[in-house]
Amino acid sequence: MNLSTRILLHIREIYRSLFSWVPAAPGTVLRWLAFRPLFKSSSSFRIGPGVFILGFKNISLGYGVALNRHSSLTADRGYINLGNQVYLGDFSIISGDDGEVRIGNNVLIGPNCLIQAANHRFDRLDVPIMDQGHISNRVLIEDNVWIGGNVVICPGAHIGSGCVIGAGAVVTGTIPPNAIAVGVPARVIKFRG
Repeated sequence: MNLSTRILLHIREIYRSLFSWVPAAPGTVLRWLAFRPLFKSSSSFRIGPGVFILGFKNISLGYGVALNRHSSLTADRGYINLGNQVYLGDFSIISGDDGEVRIGNNVLIGPNCLIQAANHRFDRLDVPIMDQGHISNRVLIEDNVWIGGNVVICPGAHIGSGCVIGAGAVVTGTIPPNAIAVGVPARVIKFRG
């Protein structure tokens, strides 16, 4: 890592530290004013205290997005696109690094969830896993989805519109529209309506 990259990282960290700790309504307004110009595109959104964001230029936020306490968005080497009225619960993480995460409109994501677009390579035995790089992928979550707490959504997952994903599930593949899926790995138990 060269000197200019290190300086830029320190400036970003100082900027986040100045605004992330302010509580309640004044903090929400301050974070909106401070962070809005940094995103690739954004409109009306709410950022709670302690939220960590990396890669603003690769993140698009729709209208009415809520990033709650201590949640995290990372897209320094990838992309995140959140539609309108996306709610990210406390302590949840969306990582678009080395891939892409696309979330539609009217999506509820419970607390302590992990949505990750890439995974580590681990096929070589002669190279430490941490030095083998990543396998890029994409996560797609369509409109009108409810994701319960403590859900893990793995690279390559596709959740159809109108789905409900039960708490603690691990989504590894495709969930069809209007399905209710639970378990590890997540499996469809019935359909809505």
